[in-house]
Amino acid sequence: MDIKISGKNIETGAAFQRHAEDGLQDVVNKYFADAIAAAVTLEKTLAGFTVKTKVNLTKRIDLESTGHDTRDAHIALDAALSHAEKRLRRHKRRLKSHRNNLTDQEVAEQTITASLSIYESAASHTAPPLSTETPNSNTDIDTSYKDSDALPIIAQLSYEVELLTVEQAVMQLELSDEPCLMFRNASHLGLNLVYKRNDNMIAWVDPRGNRGDI
Repeated sequence: MDIKISGKNIETGAAFQRHAEDGLQDVVNKYFADAIAAAVTLEKTLAGFTVKTKVNLTKRIDLESTGHDTRDAHIALDAALSHAEKRLRRHKRRLKSHRNNLTDQEVAEQTITASLSIYESAASHTAPPLSTETPNSNTDIDTSYKDSDALPIIAQLSYEVELLTVEQAVMQLELSDEPCLMFRNASHLGLNLVYKRNDNMIAWVDPRGNRGDI
């Protein structure tokens, strides 16, 4: 795995680079031996040291983690590595458990039509607001509504719909900060949706299921 290490407002010394490379390799190789690449960024501010890591687990799945310490960059790095390892361990365990508990027939029965499947989420999530996105060049806000109590609608003009298995979509959602993910189901190319519920679960919506005639 190729690891890029950089500093913002600070030079990364040889000791920090060795710590980052060895630590990140150890963490990732425990769970995803075929990870593609990674980046570690050390930033120094008046508040202390912040370390951000980003690992390209596959071409479609990234893992990001952050650690902070007021005095020591190495402690901040350890915090980021610990955060990454906990998330990887939970997701790997959940995916293994899910595969072991479902037969092929049960998977097919769950995706016949307009199915809603629930997956236990390893992380604890609070209910996200309907929209916290700041408008940019890729979004438009519909302000034509007349009801003063209604929320504005933000049109997401640029959104990549990837071809994923359900497991890949669930993992990508859990490893991101997004409330939902739309994707094309690799088993039938139909549009699917996974989203984070208020009860710490992930729901999977498959309007098409395994029907081959639609």
